[in-house]
Amino acid sequence: MLETLHTFGAFLIALGVLVFVHELGHFAVAKWSGIKVERFSLGYPPKMVGFTHGETEYCISWIPFGGYVKVAGMADVGNEETSGEPWEFPSKSVGVRMAVIAAGPLMNFLFAFAAWVFLFNAYGIETFDSTRVTPQDDSIAIEVGIEHGDRIVTVDGKAVINAHELFSALDEIAARGAPLQIERDGTTVFINLPSVADGDYGMLLMQPTTVGQIVPDMPADSLGLLSGDIIVSIGGADVISWSEMSKEIRRYPGQTVPLVWERDGQRMEQDITPATHAEGDTTVGRVGISPHTSRHPVGLGRAVVMSATGVYNFSWLILDFLGELGLGDRSVDELGGPLRIAQVSGQAAEQGLETFINLLATLSVNLAILNLLPIPVLDGGHLTFLTLEAIMRRPLSLRQREICQQVGLVIMLCIMVLATFNDLNQMVFHRIVDLFE
Repeated sequence: MLETLHTFGAFLIALGVLVFVHELGHFAVAKWSGIKVERFSLGYPPKMVGFTHGETEYCISWIPFGGYVKVAGMADVGNEETSGEPWEFPSKSVGVRMAVIAAGPLMNFLFAFAAWVFLFNAYGIETFDSTRVTPQDDSIAIEVGIEHGDRIVTVDGKAVINAHELFSALDEIAARGAPLQIERDGTTVFINLPSVADGDYGMLLMQPTTVGQIVPDMPADSLGLLSGDIIVSIGGADVISWSEMSKEIRRYPGQTVPLVWERDGQRMEQDITPATHAEGDTTVGRVGISPHTSRHPVGLGRAVVMSATGVYNFSWLILDFLGELGLGDRSVDELGGPLRIAQVSGQAAEQGLETFINLLATLSVNLAILNLLPIPVLDGGHLTFLTLEAIMRRPLSLRQREICQQVGLVIMLCIMVLATFNDLNQMVFHRIVDLFE
C-alpha cells in the first residue's frame, strides 16, 4: 500500500511539474501579448480548489492528466463568441497567436535544458574509467589500423583517462584530425586520425569488467563479490570488456563454473552458478552485477553545450521513433501511457533527486514533441490552423475547424486507450494469466 502511494505521489509531482511548466509558457506569453487570461488550471474540471487574482482564476482541478490556460476568445473545441476587444485572442495577429501556442512546448524544451544544465553542473557526468576501444566493421578506425583492445592514451597530445574525456576529445578533433597515442599489448603505437564530417570514427568503448552495484540474493552477492572487483575470467575464458564477460555468463545458466577476479591487486578464484533467466524462447545465465561508473566534474560552459546537445539528440530520437512507428518498423506495443509513467516516476523517486530530475527532463522533451504534432486539439494542431490562416489570409470556417477538432479528439482518444491498454497488458494482464497457468 505504501509503495503504491509513493508511486502515485511521485507521478502526481512529475505530472504537476511538467503541466505547470507547459501552461506557464502559454500563460506568460499571453499576458505579455496583452491577451486576457481567464483561467490557469492544473488538471481538468471539476475544480478542486482555487482563487482569483486580478482577471485570472488560478485553480487545481480533480482530473490530473493535464491542465489548461483559458484565454479570452479561444476555445479548444468548437467556437467561442467574441466581441472584437483588443484583449481577445482572435484580435491579435497570426504571429502573436502562434507565439502564445508555441510557448507551451518551448517552455518544456527550456525546462529540460535547464534541468540537464543543473544536473551536469551539480553532479558531474557519469562515465566509465576506460579508454579501451574496439573498431566497428568497415569503419575509419579499421582503415587507420585501430585494433580490438587498444587503449587510447592521448588524443592530439592531450591525455584521456575516461570515456567522457576520450569521446569529447575525439569530437573536438573530428574537423581537422589528430594523432593518437595507443597502448597495445604493452607497446606504444601512434596513429593519425583523418578529419571526418560526421565525427564518427567507428570506435566503440569497451566497458571495463569492474563490478558496480550487486543485486541482493543473486549469485554474485552469495559469492561475496564487492563493488570495485575486476572480473578477469569466467568458465576459463579471459575477458577484458563487460560485453565479453556478459556473453560468457549468459552461456552458463544453472551451471557451476570458475570465476576469477581481482581485488586491490590480489587475484581471487571461486566457483559460481549463474541464475537461470528466461529471455524469449531461450534461457540465459545471470549473476546480478552492473557496470561500475565514476563521476567527473563538468564546468558550466561544458554543461550548457552538453544539455543543448542532449535536448536536440533526444528530440530527434523521439521523432525517429514516431517515423518508424508510422512506417510500421516499430510496434505500437512500445507506446506507454499514464500507468507506465507512474511506475517509472516511482522508481526514479526511489533512486534519488538526480534520477527524478533527469526523468522530468526526458518526459518534458517528450511532452514538447508530442504537443507539436499536427493533431487538432494539440498545440501542433492549433499551429497548423494558424499557418493555413497565414497562407490563405483568412481562418478556416467554423465547420471545418469543428470537423478537424472532432477528428483530433478521436485520434487522441484512440492513442490514450492504446497506450493504457499496453500499460495494463505489461503490468497487470500477464500477471493474471500467470496465475491460471
